[in-house]
Amino acid sequence: MANMVFNKKIDFKKSEKQKNISPLKNKFSKLNLGCGEDYKSGWINLDFRNNVNADVKDDLNKFPYPFKENSFDEILLKMILEHLDNPINVLKEVIRISKNNARITVIVPHAFSYANNTNIQHKNRFTENSFEKKLLKEYELEELELVNKDFLFSVNKWKKYIPFKGFLKIFFNGIYDDLLFEFQIRKV
Repeated sequence: MANMVFNKKIDFKKSEKQKNISPLKNKFSKLNLGCGEDYKSGWINLDFRNNVNADVKDDLNKFPYPFKENSFDEILLKMILEHLDNPINVLKEVIRISKNNARITVIVPHAFSYANNTNIQHKNRFTENSFEKKLLKEYELEELELVNKDFLFSVNKWKKYIPFKGFLKIFFNGIYDDLLFEFQIRKV
């Protein structure tokens, strides 16, 4: 994350690209960003690839996203944030399109996970400390309130029983699998 530009201002005004897809017209207020092959019924599923089933095709590295402000009650970013050029700006855009009190779920591989270190498409690394309150303020993401964070051991469930993981992670890559962050949007 050292190469990121935190002070870059993004113009979130409507653009040619922005079709203002309204979730209310479709009776969906849930958005699955970067859905990949995880198509969720009852959600708007967005991905840029043509070889996956998605309701909306869009590049998450280009802003603004094709949705109106305050459109969604829930947004899922599952295994996508680590692939994007600037996760800070992505989260700013997520805040823009979220309603107040919306729930945002982010699932990313842990920086020390085997999957994270072996995937050449990963551009960003995350640890359990990536979204501390002081960092959210530094990134100008104060409207994201972290309400839950957890380690996910979906692949190797036995790892949750290893003692002293916080200490051992320094010496052993792969001690963690994935991280779950749940946020509540608090717009002023």
